[in-house]
Amino acid sequence: MGTARASDVTECSSALSGGAALALRSEETGCVVDVAGSSRSEVGAARTLVGAIVGIDGCGKTSTFRDAVDRLAASVVTVGVGEVAIAGRPGQTPVERTDIPLSRSARLVGAIAKRLRHPRLYKDLKLIEFIERTHVRNHVIANDAPAVVVTDGDALVNVAAWAVARYSRSELVGDDERLVDVLHYLAGDRRIPMRQVPWYLRHGWQLAVLNRLHLASFGSPDIVFLLEIDPPVAMERIAARGGPLQGHENIGFLGELAAGYERVCTVLEDRCRVPVVRIRVTDMSHEETVRVVAETMIAHRAASLAVSGPFLADAIEVVATTMSGSFADQRKVGHIADAFRSATGRTARLHPAHTHPDARRIAHAIVAGGGRTVVSAGGAGTFNAVLEGCHVDDVVPPDLRLAFLRKGSADLIGKVLHVADDLELAVAGIAEGIDADRRLGADVLAVDVIGPDGATVRRHLVGFGGLGVFGDVPRFTETRIIKYYKGLLGTLFGDLGPFFTGLVLASIYWWMRRLVGRIPPLALTLDDEAFPAERWVAVIVMNGDLGKDFPLGAGLPLESGTFRVLVLRYAGVRMMLRQIVACRTAALLDDPTGYGAIVREVRTLSARPTRMHRPYMVNVDGLRQMAAGDVRVTVTGHVWLVDTLPRAAPPPAVVEGRARSRLSRRAAGGRWPRPGCRGAARRGRGSRLGRAPGSSDRRHR
Repeated sequence: MGTARASDVTECSSALSGGAALALRSEETGCVVDVAGSSRSEVGAARTLVGAIVGIDGCGKTSTFRDAVDRLAASVVTVGVGEVAIAGRPGQTPVERTDIPLSRSARLVGAIAKRLRHPRLYKDLKLIEFIERTHVRNHVIANDAPAVVVTDGDALVNVAAWAVARYSRSELVGDDERLVDVLHYLAGDRRIPMRQVPWYLRHGWQLAVLNRLHLASFGSPDIVFLLEIDPPVAMERIAARGGPLQGHENIGFLGELAAGYERVCTVLEDRCRVPVVRIRVTDMSHEETVRVVAETMIAHRAASLAVSGPFLADAIEVVATTMSGSFADQRKVGHIADAFRSATGRTARLHPAHTHPDARRIAHAIVAGGGRTVVSAGGAGTFNAVLEGCHVDDVVPPDLRLAFLRKGSADLIGKVLHVADDLELAVAGIAEGIDADRRLGADVLAVDVIGPDGATVRRHLVGFGGLGVFGDVPRFTETRIIKYYKGLLGTLFGDLGPFFTGLVLASIYWWMRRLVGRIPPLALTLDDEAFPAERWVAVIVMNGDLGKDFPLGAGLPLESGTFRVLVLRYAGVRMMLRQIVACRTAALLDDPTGYGAIVREVRTLSARPTRMHRPYMVNVDGLRQMAAGDVRVTVTGHVWLVDTLPRAAPPPAVVEGRARSRLSRRAAGGRWPRPGCRGAARRGRGSRLGRAPGSSDRRHR
């Protein structure tokens, strides 16, 4: 096979018509090299990828399912499981499979259920249909081992969503812990404890029978596509079909069912680590919806093979999320390849990722395969997902260079690295920085969390994170119409619009949970300094100075060997509002005591809940992580970031003058004012952190 010229910039995308998952096309030879390394033997050995298309009636599930199967079959061996089972492969038109046990009876049961008007009979027959569809899916995976299986609906998601919306609404309302248990029992990876069997027999005997008698294990899909649509629009589509309406097809119940799907999918994401792709079907054509489903499945398939080479150390590998930032940011993805083609003579390849787990897997495949120049194109969540993927044996290779192409809602690290917002200028700056080896060192923080399942999970970040209110921010910025919501806010209110909207919503959410006693008291240890358990408003972790847009890390280098911790006490709603404003203006650094805060620079932070009502969320700079026990943050590594602006060292006389000025201020017990901060100029209460230099309110390192 020929290889691409060094000047080529090729896009690694879903080459569906070419039969390759991620493909590198050589302009010199016209050949397509499968960079997923998916030879026939490798594909046969890989685990089947299962994708489920779910949503309320009228969203277009069935048509999307059929067309996605057709498109996927042009690329890989595909089986679709819906009202009928369909199978296809490259060079073969998808056809119905009638040889699979229970496939015909599943279709018959489903057809009968649609004609019923009695809710309980409808429920029981639909449950039987889902049981039979699950057996069909499992038979296909066990006996045919296709590359991908696509399902029209999903037994686990559909049954749980209907339970939330109607059949077990009172038992599951507001109780995500119970819902998580139900999902595990339906999936078959846990058994209902005998002491709980009577409760389940009273409130949902079908689940108890299925689970305890091992009659069916629905299992969770590898990826879920939630088709979102407004109930009135869905009803218009249903009416346009003609024919009688089913008993549940009305605007009121479809709205409740849509909320049920959203809640179930959010729990699957947050608690079960199942990626969910939300598609607003009224905002794109049917063809675009099918394309998103097919390309995402192909990308997940390629990433799961974990063979994506060969990668050259000096080639530029760009990992780009497709739905980050404002609408203008989202449109950048289609132009990244052309921008790099114009800016560099190096080989550069674009790897689209639809989710953060995608980005993490792709980055790991690149670095494990020998790649050493990686560009993250997205927001902070994408950047830290790529950073995590760059770890090999829990360490970032010292010769790796990681660049940040701004395409998110805040892009704080990108701004620190002087990356322009304009795509062409940003790419030119990154290419020049790579060629000149301009770099900025940054400490990598490890966040060790005891998860809901009792296992310890390690995440990595460069940026900021937190617990309490700051821990809950991703709950509102990374879910709920995820990127559409963020894109709208970013377009209307600028880069920081999504974050501060999420911060306000998280503050309201935290306060309401505090009223009902659901905030766990946390005992904190900052290095060797212990603080007794309190219901802290927020624990904020700052890797270092992230610039004027988020100035709580002001003055602390990213590679200082320490990180800054800011802890906020609760002193009423009015003080809570003042604390939010003080975080935005950094007035908190000037007078921490006045805002009920503790500020330290440490190497280790430990948080231990003394009473656990339910798991709580940890913010890993845009990535969500649920915790059900201790959380520990430490400085564990280092990474070189590509800087786009030369950093000229100040003349020695200037450095000496600055040092004398600071020493004189410390000797006089004066302030360390931050440039442009009026609060620092007005107040004369000790050091920059609001305390005299000899006090213990902050440890300087």
